[in-house]
Amino acid sequence: MLAKTLSMTLTGVTAEIVEVEANVGAGLPGTHIVGKAATGVIEARDRIKTAAINSGLPWPKTKVIVSLLPGNLAKTGSHFDAAIAVAILSTTRSCSWNFHMLANTMILGEVALDGTLRAVPGVLPALLAAERSQIETVIVPAVNSPEAVIATGVKVLVAQSLTEIMEWLSNDSALATPQQWCAQHQQQSVSHVVSSMKDMNQIAGQPEAKFAAEVAAAGGHNVFFIGPGGSGKSMIAERIPTLLPQLTTRETIESTVVHSIAGRIDNSVVTTAPFIAPHHSVTTAGLLGGGAGNPLPGAVSLAHNGVLFLDEVSEIPARVLDQLRMPMEDGVVRLQRSHQTFVFPARFQLVLAANPCRCGAETPTECTCSGAVRARYLDNLSGPLRDRIDIFVRTYSKGPLQGDADTDSSAVIAMRVAEARNRARHRWDSAGLGAITNAAVESAMLRRHFPADDAGMAIMESYLAHGDITQRGVDRALKLAWTLADLDRVVSPTLDHVARALELREDVAL
Repeated sequence: MLAKTLSMTLTGVTAEIVEVEANVGAGLPGTHIVGKAATGVIEARDRIKTAAINSGLPWPKTKVIVSLLPGNLAKTGSHFDAAIAVAILSTTRSCSWNFHMLANTMILGEVALDGTLRAVPGVLPALLAAERSQIETVIVPAVNSPEAVIATGVKVLVAQSLTEIMEWLSNDSALATPQQWCAQHQQQSVSHVVSSMKDMNQIAGQPEAKFAAEVAAAGGHNVFFIGPGGSGKSMIAERIPTLLPQLTTRETIESTVVHSIAGRIDNSVVTTAPFIAPHHSVTTAGLLGGGAGNPLPGAVSLAHNGVLFLDEVSEIPARVLDQLRMPMEDGVVRLQRSHQTFVFPARFQLVLAANPCRCGAETPTECTCSGAVRARYLDNLSGPLRDRIDIFVRTYSKGPLQGDADTDSSAVIAMRVAEARNRARHRWDSAGLGAITNAAVESAMLRRHFPADDAGMAIMESYLAHGDITQRGVDRALKLAWTLADLDRVVSPTLDHVARALELREDVAL
């Protein structure tokens, strides 16, 4: 008897459909899995057999062959458990069994020894693949319901055990939808990545740094905070996501897919800008992604549509930091593995923070470091990487303190940011560039069709002629000037906006 069902395997941020075939025939009792299955998939045969027996389900007592197709595609992940188990269990059924429905159903889930289904990563990309392939039904573990809610183009059902799936196939019972399961268990399907407890009005003083954060949020610009320890660099950086708007539906799907593949979904969907802050000991693999076989996304991809914050950036090796240059330009990460290239999205806003020197003194007169040590302290940031940073800003540990009432809250600043972003979105969308931020506009398009006024362009040409700024620096200053103009609610950048943009771009770390 032959039974077929469907599963999937992950390749980067996409899922590929896998056909699961189970056949019972003559031979010594045992289960054999073929089709380029990873060790973890092959080891599932003992687990699912025990789970079936413990669930009171009849297990074949003859030779069982399980084939995973296509054969040239590597199969990894514990999510194959449920599909393999259901296919094998279906071979013991009579001809009246609903084999047609089974063959058009994708089944995902890790099976515990008692037959219950456990959560698995990659549910959302699997649902998107099922929608593209016009698969009729997808069954996922009930605990993955909050993530499954976001998929609307395919019929999704949830199950808590193998027994529930087998009863559904025999038409003895119905399975709940993700929406029904969430409602019954009062489970939220969305998550706010940034804690609502963090607010800009909690930070005393630092008006220049707060303004820089607002400008960065409004235009999607990269920013570098430099100042002594305890001056609020990290606090301001951590609150930048509170200034950003909610993710759009497309952005929500993109970010949730990446977090799902990485196994970072905690019964929720990513609807606010992700904030990823790896430790300064992060490796290249941790930053870009890696791992044997099917690589996992790194910090730059987890920060897609959000903020990547590198604190104590002076402690990160230059060879690691320089790996940021291509993702910052292309918005993607490409990882080469054997004969396959894996592509992960990586359009993020980079936020850096560092002390001005190793001793952390605020001014050179207070510094106890030698001149050579101070000069070399931030040498790990190469010139090309510095050139990709739009805003440099100092924070100070000394100065007049301001209470919470003296500064705008994140909600107030976020309203200004949203208004500026809406102006930019309308402008670039009307130009056929799509709804993007100022920082994401193609430089050639900006120079050709959206320059600043004559006086503003003249001052940038002067800076370029004297070697005070590179051509990339000119382009980034122009993008920054557009953001300042959007915040000021004017039609186009003036000399004042360009001058302020050049001032914000002045590298205070040099």
